[in-house]
Parts: sequence; structure tokens; C-alpha cells
Amino acid sequence: MGTPSASLPAPALHRRRFMPRLKGPGIVTGAALGVTVVVVVAALLAPLIAPYPPNAIDLGNALAPPSSAHWMGTDSVGRDILSRLLFGARLSLLGPLIVVLLSTAVGLPLGLAAGYLGGRVDAVLSRVWDVLLSFPSLLLAIVVVAAFGPSFLTATLALSVVYTPLVARVVRGLVLAERQRTYVAACRTLGLGEARIAFRHVLPNVSPAIVAQGTLNFGYALLDLAGLSFIGLGVQAPTADWGTMLAQGREDILLSYTEVIFPAAAIVLVAISFNLLGDSLGERLGRRR
Repeated sequence: MGTPSASLPAPALHRRRFMPRLKGPGIVTGAALGVTVVVVVAALLAPLIAPYPPNAIDLGNALAPPSSAHWMGTDSVGRDILSRLLFGARLSLLGPLIVVLLSTAVGLPLGLAAGYLGGRVDAVLSRVWDVLLSFPSLLLAIVVVAAFGPSFLTATLALSVVYTPLVARVVRGLVLAERQRTYVAACRTLGLGEARIAFRHVLPNVSPAIVAQGTLNFGYALLDLAGLSFIGLGVQAPTADWGTMLAQGREDILLSYTEVIFPAAAIVLVAISFNLLGDSLGERLGRRR
């Protein structure tokens, strides 16, 4: 018989903290969720609520300060920063979403196979992940993007490859703990096949932790994709994106701060919100287990 479930510790999620742990009432998580919902809705409704087209140039009104006509001012060619921020939220949120979905779709079955089968399968896959994880994620993504050419699609696929071993390793750890539980031994006693036990019993029990890890990864991917766009390897100008807005605003930062401060604030706010949401999901999972 397997070890009683009460004796097994809750698996820890992989975190890179943007700020210290906040222990307090649910208002913090509620605020993070509120920020996330507002940003997502604003991105979806950008064509309806943006006051100007994102690429409308007005050279006579370049680097204008915030005013009633342009709430966040204009950039070096007179484009409305608020409009570009709203439209830029689309790619800035879509990219991390694709990274999380692709890396989970590939990393989940690999981690499940390594954790449940063990033996040589686990040894081989774990060594491959160790090699990939030995490189800094952003550096490895830069190498991949530089090899295939800068674009939104290339940057997104590169980060998906980079995040896959991270997801796989987390899933492997969860499955290693889960396969020792009593219900797995009971399923084997009933004569159920290993594939059925793994996919229909073990996987559903670790899926909440995988969702929590995906929420954390979203914030990390947002920062990484913004960094790639900032150095010219992600979204290409004149397409609106928070990372490209930072890169363009840096050139005129001594003349106007608006094109730098607003996209930077949006990146930090959304990244922290997803980090807090993932942290909250992980803590709730730990209390349940």
C-alpha cells in the first residue's frame, strides 16, 4: 500500500518573486484580480475606447505633455500614447498567453511521463531539462530569435521552448509526490492500466497546481517578451507593444518621460498582479493538500 496522503508535503511551485510575500487579507488578491480584469477588458475593447488610431502621426503635436486632448501625452511623432498603450496591451498579453499554452501543452505530458514512469525515461528527460535550464531563459531566447529573425512569432515560440523544461520539471515533481498516494495503489489493485491511472487519476489531481504555475509563468513571460521587444528582437515598430514603446521612448526621455513611464508602469503592474494571483493559487492548493 502507498504512503498515507497526509504524510506527503504539498509540492512547491517554482517562483521568481518580484516583491516580498504579502501576508494579509484577500484584498491584495482581489486587487490583483481587478487589475488583471481591467487590463484584459481594455485590450479587448481597444478599438472602441482608444481616442485615436495607434499609428496616427501628428508631427505638429510631437512630445506633447498630458492634456485633455491626449491624457498621456504624445510620442516623438505625435502618436497618442494612451491609444498605443491600449492597442499594445493586445500583443503584450497575447504573447505570454501563447507561451504559457504552448509550454504547458508540451511540458505537461513530458513531465507526467518522467514522474510516473521513472527509471530511464526520467533519467534521460531530466538530463535534457538540466542542460536547457542551465542557460538563462532570456539569453537562450535571444540566441533562438537571433538565429531565426526578430518578430513577435519568433520571440513567442523561442520563449515557449525555453519555458517547456520549467513546466515539465514542475509537473514531474508533482507527479512524483502524487504517485505515492494510496489511491494509485488501489487503482493498480483493481487492475487499471498505467496509462489510465496516469491520465485519468493522477493528472486531474495535479492540474490545480499546474494552473497556478501557469499563472506565475504568465508574469515571467510578459517581462521576457517586453525585454525582447525592447532590444529589437520581438514586436517590430511601428506596431504598438509595451516593450517597443519603452525602446522608442528611451530615445527622447530627456525631453518627455510619458512614453517611458506609462508602458513601464503597465508592465510592472500586470506582472506583479499575475505573480500575486499565482502565489495565492499556490497557497490555496497547499492548504487543501
